[in-house]
Formats: sequence, structure tokens, C-alpha cells
Amino acid sequence: MRCSAEGILYPRDAKASLLASLTPLKPISPCALGPIEIPHAAWVKCKEDLDKAFLGVAGSKPSLIFLLGPLHKGPLTFDEGFPVYAPEDGFLEGSDWKVILSVPSSLRSMVTISDDICSEEHSLELAGPYLSLLFPSVPVCHLLASGDGENVKKIALAIKKDFPNALVFISNNRETCCAGMWKEAFS
Repeated sequence: MRCSAEGILYPRDAKASLLASLTPLKPISPCALGPIEIPHAAWVKCKEDLDKAFLGVAGSKPSLIFLLGPLHKGPLTFDEGFPVYAPEDGFLEGSDWKVILSVPSSLRSMVTISDDICSEEHSLELAGPYLSLLFPSVPVCHLLASGDGENVKKIALAIKKDFPNALVFISNNRETCCAGMWKEAFS
């Protein structure tokens, strides 16, 4: 998947800029954390909140990471409701960071795979440098939704039930609550 926001919404040397501020803490059990809300805004507005959120999980040992975000661009309604999108398995990489993308087989029937739809959303790109620094070999399942369709609820239930050792992040703008569908599905 191509990177779209590097140098615009966050610096090109994003991972390098994190090295001094993030040092791993004692191990934390991911299942004890529940979904962690991270900001969905430009780096200059939210770097402090991102630092704080990722520092809080720096010592955890997840087997998988879910990053759930809003879909602002692309089709917003379909006859079948609001689909959930995920990029193809592979990699997303910036100039100094790289994350592994992987949709678990048990969720594939619930999502529409599309690099095109996902390449314009920056939620993974803002978290990517943190994830590559703290969890370089842990796969990331990036899911995007534009509304609160049944798939969002089914996916949240599957994540809670089938992935107890996963870290779950919800990329949300506090002012607009653009990822409210994910927050509601996990409450």
C-alpha cells in the first residue's frame, strides 16, 4: 500500500523522531488494556497524545495489532450497508519505518480488501512509525469503516473473542468522533 501523508501530516523522519521519547516499559498484557483510543489528526496537533498512548503499551507483547479507523474518502453507502475495508496483505512503509499488513483469515469474509480505498486514510500512517519502533515484527490489521453497519459489530465481537493477545487501537478525532462506530461496537 502506498504512503500518502508522509511529509504532509507527519515528518519524513517520523521513526527517528520517536527514538528519544519512547523506551519500553515492563511487559503489559494486551488483553488487559481493551481498545486504546489514539488521535486522528495531523502529527503537529497530536504528537503528544500519540507519544503518551504508545508509551503506555511499549512493554506489551501482542501477537497481532488492530488499528481501527474511519473511512472519510471513497464510497460511503452501498445497497448492502456500510462495508468495512482493509488493505491487501503486505507492507506499508515510510522513509524510515515499515509495518506488516495482515488480515486474519477469520475476518476476511467480513471485509472488502482494497488498497485503493485505504491508501488515502492516514490513521495507520500516523501510528506506523510507533508500531514499527515498538512492535517491528507484529502484523497489523488495519480496518476502516464509514458507518455503524452490522459488520463493524461482528468484527468487534470477533476481535474480542478470537484475539485475546491483540492490541486494539481506535484512531478517532475527539472533536468529530469520526471513529465513533468502532468505539460504540467495543462498549
